[in-house]
Amino acid sequence: MTGAGLELGGEADRVARVKPLPLLRAALLLLVVGAFQTAPAVIKAVVPDHLAEARAAMGRQDYDGALQALDSLLKEKPDHPEARLWRGRLRADRGAYDRALEDLDEAVRLAPENAEALAVRGYIRHKKKEFDPALADFNTALRLDPLNELALYCRGLLNGGAGNFLSSLADLDGAIQVNPKNVPALQARGQTRLLRREWKEAEADFGQCIELEPKDPISYTGRASARMGLQEMEGAVADLSKAVQLSPGETRPLVQRGYVYAGMGKKAEALADFEEVLKQDPKDETALIGRAEIRRADRKFEEALADYSKVLKEQPGMIEALLGRASVYYVGGQIEKALADYGTLTKRHTGFAQGWNDYAWLLSTGPADGLRDGKRAVELATRACELTEWANGAYLDTLAASYAEAGNFEVAVKMQRRAVEFSDKESQETQEEIKSRVALYLDKKAYRETPPQKDAPAAKKP
Repeated sequence: MTGAGLELGGEADRVARVKPLPLLRAALLLLVVGAFQTAPAVIKAVVPDHLAEARAAMGRQDYDGALQALDSLLKEKPDHPEARLWRGRLRADRGAYDRALEDLDEAVRLAPENAEALAVRGYIRHKKKEFDPALADFNTALRLDPLNELALYCRGLLNGGAGNFLSSLADLDGAIQVNPKNVPALQARGQTRLLRREWKEAEADFGQCIELEPKDPISYTGRASARMGLQEMEGAVADLSKAVQLSPGETRPLVQRGYVYAGMGKKAEALADFEEVLKQDPKDETALIGRAEIRRADRKFEEALADYSKVLKEQPGMIEALLGRASVYYVGGQIEKALADYGTLTKRHTGFAQGWNDYAWLLSTGPADGLRDGKRAVELATRACELTEWANGAYLDTLAASYAEAGNFEVAVKMQRRAVEFSDKESQETQEEIKSRVALYLDKKAYRETPPQKDAPAAKKP
């Protein structure tokens, strides 16, 4: 199995960032202290001074001192598997993954049945993006010890990153059963449930995290996302405001709150959040898109166009920026530029149905006589319908308009009636528009859209 790990708050930055290091450090402390408590005589018989130093240092969270003691121990006894394991953990905690992996390779060689050593090596391999070897280590560790918390947690992240959400949930459930207070595992499970649109369950997971660690902003941003899914916008704003308070200088909660405010129709508050983010990072794409959308809604088209273009300079294929800029071009009568953006969108994102649909809509219904192309529009709209399994009323409406532009009114009527059948999820106004076009095509007339003069057209939703 290959694929990126479940980065919660990185690029998919979808909601929250899960950091496994606190769990690793806590496990290390328990392992070291536990080993001294359960077998003091054996340890003292090997090298009493250095292990005692390591124990004392770990007990007071002096990781530099612990590392020095383990270095001394391994100079005297390089084949000490426990010392290799502990030092490897400490090195991983500092991000020195190559050196940590050297220690863990030795620890596994010296004690191949040590599930904890395998789990830690898998964790390090995961951090180094060596996903297949990491998965092999986690699987072996769990065969030896089905309740190994670190292996369950990390394999859950790996499965989630590969899109295997059910397997991810099973592993994370296991880690949480072993340790109900495992906040990183609860956060990861909450994130996975967000991706599955299980809003209530995700809200509960992040709420439990907040009870356990009330000063962790990650859990507040996660719960805010769950509350957004539940349409509990005021609660989402409260959580994001708490996250902003707990993480000064961090822009993600501000951006997210800006989008929530925008969804609530509070444009001034949304704009203030986006502007604050852009003071800190003028190239923040999500804040630029948010500000562009507000400017477009306020009919400040030139300013909106500048924001979209700034994003596309850095990320030429960004979906939201291409859709937004195409819409602004359309309003300004720059139809060729709008068509060019839709062309870029469909080339870069072949599985994005809305891009095909909106491109076809402009080619089939646009006001510029010389730029309409019914035949091409049929091809584009057909692709949008295929991607949505012929069950999206708005896209079927576009396909019917395309057939009408191509002069095939018999099929246009057939598709329009199917569009009526599948338009129940559209607004009442849109449903009435779709119904009205049946009579138009029966009269063998194509549909023409007049571009709005003061606002951008609303893109058809997927």
